[in-house]
Amino acid sequence: MKEILKHLRVWLRLVRVNVMSQMEYRANFVTGLLMEGGYLAVKILYVLVAYRAGSRIAGYGPDEILVFVGTFVAMTGFYAGIVMMNLFQLSYLVKDGSFDTLLVKPLSTQFLATFRRFDLALFLLDFIAGLIMIGLGVARAGITLSLVSAGGWALFAASGMGVAYALWLIPLTFVFRIVKADAIAGLADAFWDFNNVPMVVYSRAGQAFGVFVIPIFLVTNFPALAVLGRLPPLWGAWALLAPALFGFVANRLWESGLRRYASGGN
Repeated sequence: MKEILKHLRVWLRLVRVNVMSQMEYRANFVTGLLMEGGYLAVKILYVLVAYRAGSRIAGYGPDEILVFVGTFVAMTGFYAGIVMMNLFQLSYLVKDGSFDTLLVKPLSTQFLATFRRFDLALFLLDFIAGLIMIGLGVARAGITLSLVSAGGWALFAASGMGVAYALWLIPLTFVFRIVKADAIAGLADAFWDFNNVPMVVYSRAGQAFGVFVIPIFLVTNFPALAVLGRLPPLWGAWALLAPALFGFVANRLWESGLRRYASGGN
């Protein structure tokens, strides 16, 4: 617990440093907001199409689909603002030898390499917009939002981010073996868009694969199912176990890859 609190304090300071750095170039900060706003507008189009059609998809109406899309948008804030930007930089750190400087720090190298950067613009815009969409969807669907349902959303959202972090870190541990892993990072990033729509649009086999084999659907679908009161108990238990399981695998692969690191991008 002492080590966890120590790393949490360091992360909060890293967030502060990143925010101060971004505020030095406010035009770039505003441009980032506008660009992410464009992506957000595209995501909202999915909801508009659902409302215009007025039909139900696998038992889910437009208001409930809004909850799914809102959850996807909110979780995208975490993914784009924290996870993605750090993992995409990992290949460059190893290639140019900057990774060497992390090895001498008195903290977990995995922590420093994967949490050192934070983008406030990407995080705030998506997360706040996502919460608004979830609130509207829940209200329009006539669902009473209690502390239990809100807490369930938060719990499974945290679980989903833990799974997302592990799923994207696992393939990128190959960077210590092949050095340049941009293509791997791009391939891993492409998996995020599988959450763009509710997983009910996929076949039963596809849903099972995305829940139990490569549990990408745990990231954004499970928090939405929890707040809608439609999350099966078995799936809920798996969602709480998966972050620890995949996190352990990711850490073991990280440590194994780190032993192959030859320094200076060699």
